[in-house]
Amino acid sequence: MESDGVSKLIEHKWTIATIAGVSILFLAIVYTVLPLVDGIVLGVVFAYVGRPINNKLVKYTRFAPFIATACIITPILLILGTGAIEITRQITWVVVHHSEIMTSFISTIEGLDLPKFIYDGEDTSQMIENLATSAIGILKHIPALEYLKKFLLLIINAIVAVFVCFFLLMDGGRFVTLIRGLVPQSNIRIIDAFIEHADQILSGIFIGNLYVAIFASIISLFVLYFFGVAHVPAMASLIFLASLIPIFAGWMILGPIAVGRYFEYGVWNAVIFYVIAATVIYGPTELVLRPYIVGVKSYTHPLLMMLMFIGGALVAGIAGFFMAPALMGLLIAAYRTYEDLIRGRIETPNILQQ
Repeated sequence: MESDGVSKLIEHKWTIATIAGVSILFLAIVYTVLPLVDGIVLGVVFAYVGRPINNKLVKYTRFAPFIATACIITPILLILGTGAIEITRQITWVVVHHSEIMTSFISTIEGLDLPKFIYDGEDTSQMIENLATSAIGILKHIPALEYLKKFLLLIINAIVAVFVCFFLLMDGGRFVTLIRGLVPQSNIRIIDAFIEHADQILSGIFIGNLYVAIFASIISLFVLYFFGVAHVPAMASLIFLASLIPIFAGWMILGPIAVGRYFEYGVWNAVIFYVIAATVIYGPTELVLRPYIVGVKSYTHPLLMMLMFIGGALVAGIAGFFMAPALMGLLIAAYRTYEDLIRGRIETPNILQQ
């Protein structure tokens, strides 16, 4: 008598229960670490960027993972710390000197000689002053506790990124060996081919971003020096950071500089600076160089990588910026492994014909 579907389910009930239990446990773990996904993804990125340093030093010292991690993390922490201090100072200055800022802003508006239907003397001045006073009041009453939680989460993610980077540099080979050990020996060559393709693609994606960040930082030096911006090395470092790790968008760096130039030189100088700086620094790098370099080093199409970078950042922020191209890279690696298999470049039993 042929057994029905219910009988099959009863027969394999313990297997099904085990799979369901493991799946629930896996989902629970994923849910638990979800707030730390930014730190985990950034740790993987740092590990790929620091791996060339680690590979060169590991022949000479057992402290290579420590040194490689420090070489990647220390400059970023210094830049973040300096930037946070400077931003705090600027916000404090704006709050304390808001009256002087509004007086300068109203004087600038009056000096533009706008038509009367746009600017109506005292009424418009009073309206602008009221808006500024309201904005300052809102700024003073920002929910500090909520932002403190976000800041602490950012700090925790930074710490997680450091540890993930270090342990991947130290034990990444063991992790790969563990994955290979879970695969049946008959398919081990397929897994090896997939790991090789995936590693090549991910390395190209992450290290390519480093090249783009360096290029953007070098271009910014010339642009900032040309416009006579103060603290050029610090600003160029922040632009490097924004290009490598999009915690801050480019406009968040160029915007405050443009605002400072507005109060010092006027509105048109600020607009011209912002347009030229954004176009020269971020136009070629984000629309041309990043997709091209990443595409060439990872052997993927530049347009595909550009869509993944932009789409990933819009959907999931920092983690999505790196995760979306990485997931696409893994999909491409799987396709290339399949292509190697059907073309006979992988020596395995004839799986496709079984």
